[in-house]
Amino acid sequence: MASTVTPEAERLAEELVKRLGEDPLTPRQLAAELTGEEASAALIGAFDAALSRTAAADESDQLDEALWGRAPSDRELALARRASYATREDALRNALADALTREQAATRLGITPQAVSKRVASGGLIALRRGRVSRLPAWQFYEDGTLPGLKQLIAAYPGGALSLTIWATSPTPDLDGSTPARALARRGGVSRVLEAARVLTPAAW
Repeated sequence: MASTVTPEAERLAEELVKRLGEDPLTPRQLAAELTGEEASAALIGAFDAALSRTAAADESDQLDEALWGRAPSDRELALARRASYATREDALRNALADALTREQAATRLGITPQAVSKRVASGGLIALRRGRVSRLPAWQFYEDGTLPGLKQLIAAYPGGALSLTIWATSPTPDLDGSTPARALARRGGVSRVLEAARVLTPAAW
């Protein structure tokens, strides 16, 4: 008997056609396409929604509604995921608005573009990617160098490059209303920022 096509499956099919077309692909070709750098947030979100629905259908344990409240419907979950991915796309767009190219970063730091890439690889700088475009968020740079304690912060922070950028440029009460990026440039700021970063949990990002 044919399976019922769910809204999540329909959305996933539409995104796959947009990305891959109608031509048949081998499993390896499909995997290569889906894990490529240009895989869009919309496609990733569609996969997430479809897999989550499957997992929910297979889940045998039911939460106690008296304790946890009513479980969200499939539509509510789908809308929440779409909102989440839209929020991420907006945050990425904002983070890239004043970001530096590798060449611009090299000029500012007085090093070669290759040296910039090595710093990113070694955790001395962070870079954000959107498709094939890679940029270095501007908050990392201070005067003719990088912020004091930047490499330590990158190592201590529990999230990825985008969430670190959002956190570093957002005022926080842990730093008296200052942003972590501004606090790093102040006397004694490195230890305070690192302490604030270490109390964060990976689940929050």
